[in-house]
Amino acid sequence: MRIPHSRPSINEEDINKVVSNLRSGKISSGEEVKLFEQEISKYIGVLGGIGVNSGTNALHLALNALDIKPGDEIILPSYVCASVLSAINYTGAKPVFADIEPNGYDIDPESAANKISKNTKAILVPHMFGTPANLDKFLELNVPIIEDCAQAIGAEYKGEKVGSFGILSIYSFYATKVLTTGQGGMVLTNSNKLLEKLRDLTKYDGRMNYRISYNYSLTDFQAAMGRSQLKRLDSFINRRREIAKIYDNTFKEIGWIPPKAENSIYFRYVVEVDDVDQYIEEMNKHNIDCAKPVFRPLHQYFNIDGEEFPNTERAQNKAISIPIYPSLKDKEIKQICEAIKKVWSKF
Repeated sequence: MRIPHSRPSINEEDINKVVSNLRSGKISSGEEVKLFEQEISKYIGVLGGIGVNSGTNALHLALNALDIKPGDEIILPSYVCASVLSAINYTGAKPVFADIEPNGYDIDPESAANKISKNTKAILVPHMFGTPANLDKFLELNVPIIEDCAQAIGAEYKGEKVGSFGILSIYSFYATKVLTTGQGGMVLTNSNKLLEKLRDLTKYDGRMNYRISYNYSLTDFQAAMGRSQLKRLDSFINRRREIAKIYDNTFKEIGWIPPKAENSIYFRYVVEVDDVDQYIEEMNKHNIDCAKPVFRPLHQYFNIDGEEFPNTERAQNKAISIPIYPSLKDKEIKQICEAIKKVWSKF
């Protein structure tokens, strides 16, 4: 039995909620979306938000709400999904890449601080693989912070939900994210002014005067699924942590030090090895799909010297992601653990 690297966690209640909405005939962006926005906002502990059709477009809206223009600079980690780079490029702003932490995968506050210029308008802070970034250090920089919670909804930093610290926060509800609506995302904020801007940016009809707006709406049947998933979000996180603990114990059994991921919700379980491709190939022989958790660091697309990003280069060359998600069955977890013992003991 092959175990995929990622898989959604969908139950009958999710399906019934979507079917019920479809039968209602009210399937565009309406009451379900509003309720989903309210429930997510309450869960995170912020004023409100706007549901959208992808995490990428959530970031694009966030940047527009901050009036980001061509020539403005946005600092972001090189070690992140390329879709965030696309959102920045939509605005014409200049992406400025920073390195990640020496002993982790979140953006390094010192590296980001060194990139600040008179043109810096925001810093994008992803909570990579479900592990909260050092938000205190970023808030000290006096630059607007956009939290990227695409992989970390439900994670906490000093007792508060991530996504409640930055001026804006963005979320992805893609099929394999922590919480899914198939495709989808959200932008949240504690600012009345920014919330009104976000609403205005997504109002694409019924205007007396024309202005550019974006038809990025989430649909009601997606929101119906999201609301159902949100009810189980804490149980999803608990299950991820349970599986991570099992993996930790497995690595300890064979003399490996398990990864440190303080307060993580374990969107990814990431271990560093000497030859990533070799380990991926060996795990594949045991019918287990592992992967590099980031396909390619952003600086490499632009042929920027890797010496400026030593920790990103380290992660790219050494990090391997092992399947971890709530829909993993106990027998599948056992299969993964047995494969870990065999493969990691081999090298």
